[in-house]
Formats: sequence, C-alpha cells, structure tokens
Amino acid sequence: MITRVEIDGFKSFLNFELDVHPCTVLMGTNGSGKSNLLDALDFVRKAVTSGFPSSLGTDPPLAPRHLFHHAAGSDGTYSSTVMSIKVGMIVPSADGPLPMVVWLEVERDTRPPESSRATPLPVRASVWVSSMDRTGWMGRLGMPEELKAALSEAREKFLKRTGTDWVSLDAESAGAGRDGAELLALLHRECATWQPIALDPAALRRPFGGSEVAPLQADGGNLAAVLHRVGRDERSAMEADLAALIPETDGIRPLFDERRGEYDFDVLFSHTGWTSPPMLSGGTLRVLALLAAWYDARRAGVLAVEELENGLHPSRLPELVRRLRRGVDEYDDLTRRATQVSGFRQLIATTHSPALLSALRDETSGGLVFLEQDSRVDADSHAVSTVTRARPVRGRRPGEDADATVSVDEAIAQLGATA
Repeated sequence: MITRVEIDGFKSFLNFELDVHPCTVLMGTNGSGKSNLLDALDFVRKAVTSGFPSSLGTDPPLAPRHLFHHAAGSDGTYSSTVMSIKVGMIVPSADGPLPMVVWLEVERDTRPPESSRATPLPVRASVWVSSMDRTGWMGRLGMPEELKAALSEAREKFLKRTGTDWVSLDAESAGAGRDGAELLALLHRECATWQPIALDPAALRRPFGGSEVAPLQADGGNLAAVLHRVGRDERSAMEADLAALIPETDGIRPLFDERRGEYDFDVLFSHTGWTSPPMLSGGTLRVLALLAAWYDARRAGVLAVEELENGLHPSRLPELVRRLRRGVDEYDDLTRRATQVSGFRQLIATTHSPALLSALRDETSGGLVFLEQDSRVDADSHAVSTVTRARPVRGRRPGEDADATVSVDEAIAQLGATA
C-alpha cells in the first residue's frame, strides 16, 4: 500500500509531495499531471521488477527524452539534469505491516548524442525499511495508534531477524545476499501491481489463448482467462456488483474452447439472453474488467486505474467507485491481515469527471486530491516551467493557507469548465 510519493525533476513535477490514502481519487483537467503521476509509479515498477534499462521505452510515456522536467528560459529550453522518485509504502510481511521506502534517482547524460552509450541515463536506486524517524505522514493520513505501534514492531522484528535494513537496487544481484533478497522480494511483490490499468475495448472483446495464471493485463486482454480462473464465490460477488452497476445483467459464464485452446465468456442479460464480448458495450466490458481485477486474489495490491470514467455513463461512475472502495484495506485492517495476504488492497484512480466529484462531495477520508498546473520561476535562471501541484479537496483547516486546499464547488467549477 503506497503511503507517500515525492517526485522532483520527472515530467511535470518539481518538489512534488503527496500523501496517498487507501482509496485515492486524483481529479484534474486534461494535462494537469494525473497520468504523469501514474507514469512515475510505473517507471519505478519497471526499474524494480525488470531492471532500469527495461523501464525506458522508445515511445511516450517512458521514452528518455520525455522523462526530465522541461523549462523555458531566455536562452531557450532546458531539462532538469537529475530526477528523483521516492515512494513510501506499507507491505505485508511475516513480521507484520512493514514500512518501506524505494528511491530511484536518474541523472541525464549531457554528453553530445554521438558519444552517448546504449543506456545513456545513469541510475542510483535503493530500498530500505523506514527508520520511522519522520512520522508526520502517519498523522496526515489519520493512522490509528495501533497501526503505528504495529509498524514499529514489524520493523524491529524484521531487522532483528534478517539484519538487513537497506539494499542497493543497482547492485542487487551482486550484494543483496540471502537476507537482502527477502527485502527485495517484498519490494518486487508490491511494485508488481503498480502498472496503471488502461483498458482497451478491442482487447477486452477478443478470446485469449495464453495462460490463465496471470493477473489482469493493463489493457484487459486476458479478461476471459481471469474470469475462468477466479473462484465461484468471487464470481458470484462480481455478478452481484455487475448487476448493481448494470441492472439488466444476470450472470457471467466463463468458456473454454478446447480445440482452439482459447478462453472466452458470455454475459447474461435479462431480455436478450447470453451475449458474447463482441456484442457488449465498452462500458459493460470496462466495469466487468475492473471488477475482475479487484476480486482476483492474484492481483492483490494497488489497483491503479487511469481515466476511470472512460466508456461509462456518468450516472454509473460514483457507484463503481463506491463498490471498489468497499474492498480497500483500511488502516484498521492492516495489522490483522499483514501475515495473511500478499498485498494490501488499495485504489488509486484518475478522473476529470465533475459528476463523480459532485457525487463524492461528502467524502471525508481525505482521499480526494485535485491536481492542477502551476507556473514556477527558477530563482537562479529565471526560467519558467509548468508544474503539477496537488491540493486536497476539503474545507480549509484553522491555520492553513488559503490556497492549501480546494473546495468541492471550486474543483467542480474547474472540471466543468473543461468538460
């Protein structure tokens, strides 16, 4: 479960900080930085699970030329020379809920292109068990005292048992050792679920001929296999949620074509009977895929969904969020579940829907965050850049600056102006 994100020099972020709740909905207009934030998590995920070179792509959003923050000065444009992404998290472990931090720092190669190496971006990265010296994030997230004590206890148990509190990721194969390997394994398991879900209706409609073991892919292309694999109880719960969100549906029927070796499925509608995926609407497929990912035990961890409203009728979006939010692991659950699960369930979603914000206007957990663009002037170079800043959607507390938060009505007005 991600608890804290700090980003500097990556895309639209300079000195960016965000406390992340078990259910966090990132709201903002197009271009405000919502996708960039999920890209930052995905960049760390790839660097951790596949190695740094694999985290780079040839096309956006993770092509090297697009990673560093850009600014415009009197001498033209320039990019930051260093970018840093630090993510705090709580992971389930044999010792209890363990507080961990992963840090990735990348330095831009400023040499002429003709002398650049195949991997032109040097990297420094590490993971460590939080020292618990800085605990302000716990208070801001409203963590109960029981959880705070459990985090400290799990930390002491882990350090006493393994003797490891820090591992360098850029040299993990050479120096991690047996005890360091356990810390890395916990990090790998957590980061594996940070890939944003960006569902593709075309992929959702196709039969799937691969393995049924893998969790839902980012585009949803293996939805049929996931539906075939999940247990009967989970599928029954999915059917109930699907019927609540799309009232005309009555059931889900997983299928397997033995001759072709392909998984498929049908959805039962009360008036038209069993219907195959090519005949289903994009909204129905998206809802079904998100429910499948949420109920799939193999994907326990973070469910990061980009542009939650795509393909959905605005009236169905708030209820979808409410049903997904029911399944998150709240702070009171973490101590009890830490030794029982492979990942704490967390929802991080982006949206630019004013209808969703209006429906959630009474949300008080602190998980609604408004992202917006802001101009930043560098004091030394006088260069101007556009950066992303985050403001919680709530009333202003005594002593807070006037622009530290944004009210529901202000956020709705900004989202509605660009809808």
